This record gives sequence, C-alpha cells and structure tokens, in this order.
Amino acid sequence: MPDQGRVGGYTLGSMGELSQPQTPGSLVVTNQCIVICDLSLWSGPDSRAWTVLRGTQDEVGGVVAGLVRDHGVDRLEDFGGVSQGFLCDQNGYLDKPPHIKGAAGILSFTPKNRLTAEGLDMARVAGLAGYRLLILTAQKRKKYGKVWTLEGLLRHLDDRTIDYYEDTNTVIDDLKASEQGHRINAVHVQAAGFEEYVSNAADAVISQQGYLTKVLEDNV
Repeated sequence: MPDQGRVGGYTLGSMGELSQPQTPGSLVVTNQCIVICDLSLWSGPDSRAWTVLRGTQDEVGGVVAGLVRDHGVDRLEDFGGVSQGFLCDQNGYLDKPPHIKGAAGILSFTPKNRLTAEGLDMARVAGLAGYRLLILTAQKRKKYGKVWTLEGLLRHLDDRTIDYYEDTNTVIDDLKASEQGHRINAVHVQAAGFEEYVSNAADAVISQQGYLTKVLEDNV
C-alpha cells in the first residue's frame, strides 16, 4: 500500500486527494466527495478547518481512519434523527448545546447544495458540544455514501471497533451486511413515530431517550 503520509489536513500524495485545511468559502464541493471538518481547528466560520477528500474506498477509508485514530474517536453518530435531537430545537441550532461523553464524531449525509451552509452551523454546534470530527458525505448510499465510507474506515482500523448510532434502519442493515459489518457496534436509534421501522441486523435498538442517556454528560 502506498505511504499515506500525515492525515491531519495534509496532502496524501498517491493515496487519494485530501486538500490542506481550507476555509468553507474556498471548498470545491461536488456530489462525489467527502467533506471533513477537524473541530479541533474550528474557531469560527472562517476557520481553516475543512478538507475535501476524493479517491477510492481504500484511499478515503485510510484517511478517515487516520483522522479517527489521531483524535481518539471511538463513537460516530448520525446527525438528522440522532444528534440533531440535542444540538437543535424548533428554532434551529443551539447556542449552548449539552456536552457529550467521550471522544466522538458526527457522520452525516448532507446534499451538495446544502453542504457548505449547513456544514457551518453543524460545525459550530458540534464543536461546542465536544465532538472532535464532522464528516459529511455528499451521497447517502453507494460511492461516497455513509456505508461506503464506514466500510473503508473499518478496513483500516486494525483491530479496533467503534460504535455507530444511526436512525435509518436500512443503513444499519446495509452496514452490518457489508464485509466489515462485524467490526462495528451498530446501534439503531428509533425516532419517535417510526417505531415500526426496526433494523433486522442492529447490535442494539434504543429509543432517542436511551441514546441521550448514553452519550450526554448531563442528560436532557
């Protein structure tokens, strides 16, 4: 395997295309990429904390795995239907969100046409809550989708396992059916009103309140 070099915002040579940290306004976002915000570099909307990643599944997965290791992340959470429940209210993104336990990142599908604007709000509130990484996929499924990204990540994590909280039952089922599915603890977070949609393959199924109890320092 080619040398990946450093991953914390540095170009990786032949191992895919990872730009140096940029401001949001300078990002070139397509529907075939992953956008990552290193929340340790985030200090405001013009922070050079953002990178755009393109490449094969192994190339992307190697980079994301390196970032996960660098930041000590052992838990990833979806945004909509999961962490959004305590990062936002009916008026939008919170100014003072509750703080999370442990070392976690957010992995979210955000369409290209909304990614830059919504990414800024997500980065701000996620950083305040204590998340270490924000990983945005421009696709929900297939290449550059969430399962595709997680498969590549898991392939490069050696013997480590991580927890993943997701509210879409079919995403959980697809992930657990993948070659790397046995290496992730996939938890289906059931949104209120959607209790009939249950993952067939999840390692655990919990309510939104159960999720909050597990991940928040001070339960809301």
